[in-house]
Amino acid sequence: MTLQEAIDFASAHVDTDPYGIEVAATISIHDEVGDVLVGGAFGLSSMFRRDLPLLNWGTGTIGGGATAGGNRWWQQLSPGFSTRGLGPNDGAGASMRIVTASSGVGIGTVIPIDFSVRQDPGFPWLRFLGAGPGIQIEIEKRSAAAPGGTVTLGIKVEASQDSSLLRGVGPSLQDLARRASYTVTLFTFTRIG
Repeated sequence: MTLQEAIDFASAHVDTDPYGIEVAATISIHDEVGDVLVGGAFGLSSMFRRDLPLLNWGTGTIGGGATAGGNRWWQQLSPGFSTRGLGPNDGAGASMRIVTASSGVGIGTVIPIDFSVRQDPGFPWLRFLGAGPGIQIEIEKRSAAAPGGTVTLGIKVEASQDSSLLRGVGPSLQDLARRASYTVTLFTFTRIG
């Protein structure tokens, strides 16, 4: 499903379905040195946020150039999904696994992460300045799985919607000096029991 479809489903069902919703995201990262990481983020109703602020880590765009981060001065709701601040009682978990590595070392290593993706509606009458609608993905690398550990590295990527795929280019989660390609898919569905 598209990000907007996932948001629409969650908005309609998170408070009305008897057991809430479940959220599943799959993530792949292709680092410019050849490393490939795959992972996922899973959670219950608490993973959906009607307004999801960003931490504004270093930013990348779909074209690979930098864009300015920072908070907007106007009030706009930016709905999305996040594992940030959630623990095992929320059914939330997020991690990535290195599946191929350029050095041949570390294959299978699990990397605990926090994951966020949101739809930013932008500011309609300032779209000519680049304040139009957008999709942002943020991933924070943690020293241990949530709720323990601290954030050791974070990235923010401006993404585009390509059918059900969210795609963007930004700093590598493994090394900020490198570039990486990010692909995300997202699903929301009614929780049964």
